[in-house]
Amino acid sequence: MFQKTELKRLFPLGIFWGGYTIIFLVWRVSFFYTLPFLLGFLVAAALQPGVAFLQRRFHVQRGPASALLAALALGVLLASLCLLVYFSIRELALFLVRAAEGGFPAFSPPVRAFFQKVRDTLQELDWDLLQRSQQEWMSFLQNSMETVTAILSGLMKLLSSLPTLAALLLVTAVSSYFFTRDLPRVRHWARELLSPKARQILRAAKTNSSGTGRKYLLSYVLLYFISFCEAFVVLSVVGVPYPFLTALLTCAADILPVFGPGLVFLPVAVYQLLTGAYAKAAGILIGWVLMSLLRQLVEPKLVASTTKIHPLAMMAGVYFSLAAGDLWILFYVLGLCMSHSALRSAGALPPLLKPKKPPPEATSEGG
Repeated sequence: MFQKTELKRLFPLGIFWGGYTIIFLVWRVSFFYTLPFLLGFLVAAALQPGVAFLQRRFHVQRGPASALLAALALGVLLASLCLLVYFSIRELALFLVRAAEGGFPAFSPPVRAFFQKVRDTLQELDWDLLQRSQQEWMSFLQNSMETVTAILSGLMKLLSSLPTLAALLLVTAVSSYFFTRDLPRVRHWARELLSPKARQILRAAKTNSSGTGRKYLLSYVLLYFISFCEAFVVLSVVGVPYPFLTALLTCAADILPVFGPGLVFLPVAVYQLLTGAYAKAAGILIGWVLMSLLRQLVEPKLVASTTKIHPLAMMAGVYFSLAAGDLWILFYVLGLCMSHSALRSAGALPPLLKPKKPPPEATSEGG
């Protein structure tokens, strides 16, 4: 039924997929147990150039340099996280209070007139349809209130688990210091553990596919931070309420290909248009266009040499995670695509599709 040569060519891909799946499942099960150590390792990997600079320029020993940079990095991260939580909770509380008081603006007169005509037409056609629609709207509102209650319950549960959070922060801080100090020894131990061929493959994967490493991560973190700042400035200048939360949603939507910030900006602009705030709607659309143009200019300069994930793979990961209601599926797909791209660039894995052969005319002319 299948060609044996093609199955033999794709056999390493099956081995890679199975091994990656097992490692990912183990990581998912043990995520909350290994989280502080993972965060400590990431912080240590990011601080290595700074430690080397202090050692080379100021002749500081590795231990004190590691402790200083780890404390500074964790202090900045903790302060940023506290500010993020503070502004998010403040705007969320304002939104809930406004929703409870019915403080949202009504639709503009033309829109209300249009809805009234639609309602009159439906009344003439089928009264049962309106009753069913009313029941569906009531069910939707009830589900929305249940969602809000679940969010508040989650916040209360988070606040009640402060000892666990304190222990997580403490373990993260200690592991950051030790990983920062001993990371060269850990790398040397890992190199000695692997065979020469495996070391060569991993070295080639790191060299040929910088997009799966630190450069890829830092470049896109910077891009999403720029998107958040742009969205916050645009929404604040236009006068849209809750600019901080909306900018966070815009930053999250920017991960999606094709749609990007428009997934948030378009509904907000349509809502402003329906409420009669035409100037705000126009300002939001103009801001969205400016953000898209700036993204097209900045992204190639930051990630020109990085490995990019195919948009179809990204869309598939997003759809699978939404359909299953599990965000881990998105992480699984992204990690699978980036790992395969890195190993394929190093020559350790074959491409999924065979490369195109040159036409016979070109071959004969070349000969």
